[in-house]
Amino acid sequence: MKRELLPYYVSRAILAALLGWFMSLQLGLWPGVGMGVLTFAGFLWYAHSGFYLVDASHPLFPLRRDARGSVIRDKAVLAAVAAGMFIYLLIFLINVLFDAGVPNGPIPLAAGIITYFVTTQWFFQQA
Repeated sequence: MKRELLPYYVSRAILAALLGWFMSLQLGLWPGVGMGVLTFAGFLWYAHSGFYLVDASHPLFPLRRDARGSVIRDKAVLAAVAAGMFIYLLIFLINVLFDAGVPNGPIPLAAGIITYFVTTQWFFQQA
């Protein structure tokens, strides 16, 4: 662990613990603990992935994007919104044509989130 990121680690551990606590109220103890641990692991991964610049002058928010990172974020957001809209339209058509009753809220949202993270990783891995 990098010593200059200690305030970041502490603040993100508190956020992850709060999220885990909230999720444990909704889903039970172990899913809440799992969400808290996964969230903190994600924060650690972001800090050490090499995709962000570390600015020690801002101890609670040290991660910064360079120009390449901003372009990648913009492309990933565009792909995520397009994927979510496409899945939403597809579910709408299935419900109208076949009276299937498929819920149209969580599936497009999950598709958009997954598309964002996959697209971001794919672009960052390119040279």
